[in-house]
Amino acid sequence: MKVNIERIHSRLEEIYQCGRKEDGTFTRMAYSPEDVKGRETFMNYFRKLGIEPRVDEAGNIHARLEGEDPSLPAILTGSHLDTVPDGGKYDGVVGCVSGLEAVETLVENGKKLRHPLEVIVFTDEEGFRFGSGLLGSGAICGQDLDIRETDLDLYGNERGEVIKSYGITVADAPKARIRPEDVHCFIELHVEQGASLYKSKTPIGVVSSIAGVSRYEITITGEANHAGSTIMADRKDALVAASRFIAQVPEIVKTNGNDYTVATVGTIKVQPNSVNVVPGSCTFNLEIRDQDAAVIGCIENHAKACLEQVCKEMGEEYTFTQISYHEPAPMSEWVKAAIETEVQKMGVDYKVVPSGAFHDSLIMTAVFPTGMIFVPSVDGISHSRYEFTEDADIEQGAQLLLQTILEVDNMDDHVK
Repeated sequence: MKVNIERIHSRLEEIYQCGRKEDGTFTRMAYSPEDVKGRETFMNYFRKLGIEPRVDEAGNIHARLEGEDPSLPAILTGSHLDTVPDGGKYDGVVGCVSGLEAVETLVENGKKLRHPLEVIVFTDEEGFRFGSGLLGSGAICGQDLDIRETDLDLYGNERGEVIKSYGITVADAPKARIRPEDVHCFIELHVEQGASLYKSKTPIGVVSSIAGVSRYEITITGEANHAGSTIMADRKDALVAASRFIAQVPEIVKTNGNDYTVATVGTIKVQPNSVNVVPGSCTFNLEIRDQDAAVIGCIENHAKACLEQVCKEMGEEYTFTQISYHEPAPMSEWVKAAIETEVQKMGVDYKVVPSGAFHDSLIMTAVFPTGMIFVPSVDGISHSRYEFTEDADIEQGAQLLLQTILEVDNMDDHVK
């Protein structure tokens, strides 16, 4: 059984056009008219196969191909259709369309699995509208969603009104939970969103784990003073201190991390933020990501020591506060092994890689046996209109997804 890359390509393009904006950009922000159109387009593909999708209480789309034994737990696959502002056509959508392709290929060939096969489109994976993502997978996994009707999006609209476009409510969202015993495994195909596979000319990545993430708020307090009359020797410039620390972050990672350890300062605020005042305080966020919690802790400790030294030399004070933390999420060994078995059978070159980016699989690993397949992103570009993945790579990824589904369908609990 072979997947149809022309069909996959056509659907990627059709769904992408659902995000077209008048200014020439492409955005399918969660709950937007463009997103609703993309979801409806996707559901119609299943309807043409005689499969009526359902939308659960959290807005996730489920399209289920029944198996020979209705008592067996389902094999789940899928990803997300929502995008960041002016996003690309591959992030998330490749996994959804390839899941659809697996279903259609099975139907065309008259092949019935033992287990049910369910394709899921998760709600609001990107999360930029309300400031936190992975809502749909969080609901499926029974997490505390921490959402309210009165939450405001970046346009000042209340969540309770915004999510009506999906026909859902905040109160009902937790009802989308799926019991662990009802799931055989979850497999997500995704573009890498990094350059590892592309640079090494490797067509397939078998994901080992999704990086843990620790975020901190750091405030350096110096002394605000007149920029014209305060000589350089008398200054306690909080921004200069912050700059000295930030400039050392890459070296801290290089010395104490590995090839996939990353640390980033992506926001910075200065007070009083005036051109003629020496900055009296500077607040910024530091983010550290790695596959190993011990490495994250090591980078954190060295960052604190560096910050303390800088502030001591400049006579300033600081606070260093952890504001959020996600544990590293290793993939299920038996699902990962099934993927490797099938890619080896295909004779396709691959390597085992970590994921530095969040995906719905991050949440799913906590409850269900989970595996991920990566295909290359050209130049490592993603979250951009310029993201691109070659059709040949998508075809091999989709074929591997289908082959892995067939492999795990033959695996029972005693085999795992």
